[in-house]
Amino acid sequence: MFTFIANYLQHHLNMSKFLPSSNLNNNTNSILCCVIIVLLFIPKSFSQDYRNPKAYIRDFGKNELYVKESLMEYSTSIIDASPDTRIQATLERIYKKLESLEVNLLTNDKGIYGDTELRDDFLKLNSKTITLLKNKSLKLNDYQVQSALDYVDIFKNFAYKEMEIADYYKAILEYENSKRDFGLKFNIIIRFFNKKNVFEYDAYQNLIFYKLNVLDDKLMELMKAKNIAEVNRCMDYINQVSKESLVKTELYKNDYTDTSLNDANVELITFYTKQNETLLPLYNDYVEVSENFQKKKAMFVATNDAIAIEEYNTEVRKYNKSKNAFFDALYEIQLKKRDLVNRWYITNSDFLRHNIEFENLYEKFTSDD
Repeated sequence: MFTFIANYLQHHLNMSKFLPSSNLNNNTNSILCCVIIVLLFIPKSFSQDYRNPKAYIRDFGKNELYVKESLMEYSTSIIDASPDTRIQATLERIYKKLESLEVNLLTNDKGIYGDTELRDDFLKLNSKTITLLKNKSLKLNDYQVQSALDYVDIFKNFAYKEMEIADYYKAILEYENSKRDFGLKFNIIIRFFNKKNVFEYDAYQNLIFYKLNVLDDKLMELMKAKNIAEVNRCMDYINQVSKESLVKTELYKNDYTDTSLNDANVELITFYTKQNETLLPLYNDYVEVSENFQKKKAMFVATNDAIAIEEYNTEVRKYNKSKNAFFDALYEIQLKKRDLVNRWYITNSDFLRHNIEFENLYEKFTSDD
């Protein structure tokens, strides 16, 4: 079981020139969520002669629970905003651990009565996880890089990441089905899941957060260019993604009794929608007044007409009023956004901590453990 653990934890909230940069220091590679995916399924394998199939499968179960405890410890380091260098070092250790695990399984795990099907299916999942970790295809905190792309590439990236999530969880379910088949083959009732687990649920919630923040970063950059058409276009895309995301949160709301993360995304979606409604008219007026002011200023400089001084001063006051209205509103919105994003991170971390802890403490591997 596993996921993209909390989007974590860094939204490059591009305050740009409008607001001092955020102090969010939770720099983490969201690809590390993949680590969780595999960690929750890693069994330690030693060359042993198991007395019976139940002893063999329980060894898988005990080690899954053991790794969940390691996961909780690792998750805490992320939640506590460990330095990115430390997290990267942890990731490197995990690469080596997964690769050595593969060698260890092939060398020492002889299965039960020569049946290695469960081991082999796990190795497929392990190999896929190593590939995903190394090529960083599941990275979910590269807001600034992605927001600089054209819309075609941005949405292609969104679709790719969504596909990767779906494909990986499909692979996990295939592994779970292998455990079920093992139990049927050897007459053991094995607990397995065949629906969205806490980590998969969190991954899709994180993807909503990711999409909105990539587009918002792009919007903040476009506003500096004073291009009304492009700003309107970006806002249209944000509104489009917001509507799609609201549909998804409606579908997700009954997946878990704990709806805190779903509620946080609904709040985020609502915020961005209202942000656009508030800023667009102010921005349009600011750009229009700014352009007119620059024309008046150029004419005044060119003619140096003393009679036009009062007219020029009127334009200055009009420009300042429009500029202040826009930037004051933007500043206020950015402050609220910073608070909202910070609270989203906390909610995401708490959701994982509480729900993983429940599974870690109470989930059993076979029905009579």
